[in-house]
Amino acid sequence: MDILSLRLFLRIAALGGVSAAAQDLSLSPASASARLVKLEETVGFRLFNRTTRAVSLTTDGEAFLPYAQQIIETLETGLSAVQGQGAEAEGLLRITMPGSFGRMYIIPVLADFHTRYPRVSLDLRLSDTVLDVVEGAYDLIIRNAPLTDSSLILRKLAPDHRLLVASPTYLAQHGAPSVPDDLLEHQCVSLAEATKWTFENGQTVSVPRSFVVNDGEALRKMLEQGLGIGIKSVWNASESLKSGLLVEVLPDFPLVTAASIWLLYPSRRIIAPKVHAMIDFLLERFQPVPPWEQ
Repeated sequence: MDILSLRLFLRIAALGGVSAAAQDLSLSPASASARLVKLEETVGFRLFNRTTRAVSLTTDGEAFLPYAQQIIETLETGLSAVQGQGAEAEGLLRITMPGSFGRMYIIPVLADFHTRYPRVSLDLRLSDTVLDVVEGAYDLIIRNAPLTDSSLILRKLAPDHRLLVASPTYLAQHGAPSVPDDLLEHQCVSLAEATKWTFENGQTVSVPRSFVVNDGEALRKMLEQGLGIGIKSVWNASESLKSGLLVEVLPDFPLVTAASIWLLYPSRRIIAPKVHAMIDFLLERFQPVPPWEQ
């Protein structure tokens, strides 16, 4: 598998045609076609669906694409390092992040990132599902969860403090709990199956399954509407707390918070400049004080 053939594969995928990609790389159409056939024989699967008018990536070709990009970018970064040159941040940067966090804090700053790094394009996946950095071929993962994968390099982006909260309307109707055991007599809104709430005093309460929802934004809306008491991250509930839509419950009994907000990326010796650029950009905005605490 030679580098020029990988570059050809990437250019065909970008330009949508073998002839256009051949011209871009100063190859004859015949040579480009032969290289593509050889590359498909080497990888063992078809990369493109071909018609007389156009070519399009096969499912296997689409899955292989980010890995090919990664190979080329790693090679270029390594050559620049050996030659003493500073490689410029460019290319496709694939990032996955929690949906709510991405919408509230990442998407609003991307215009500034693009102004600073105009040659970096972005492929974003907003999902509360924990996605695999290797299988998904992601360059960077933003995750707010306890971490167990030792194959990844991680940087802490921000704390993820969590509070018990409820609306003033709910508390006016049902009263405020005084100790954790009082939660057993209240309506509780839980995220997915997280119905065991642990406090720093060592106490764990299995709260009633009054309402269960699998989306953090929906949970906050339900709490604001007075449906019960629930756990919210400060970053997600900060505006609701400032406006009075939500208030803290049991402030003398803080919750155990096992999670932080992390930046994760594969543990390769060479990290592409585009990844460094995004990491540095985000650290500037979230440290030392994250935006929800400003």
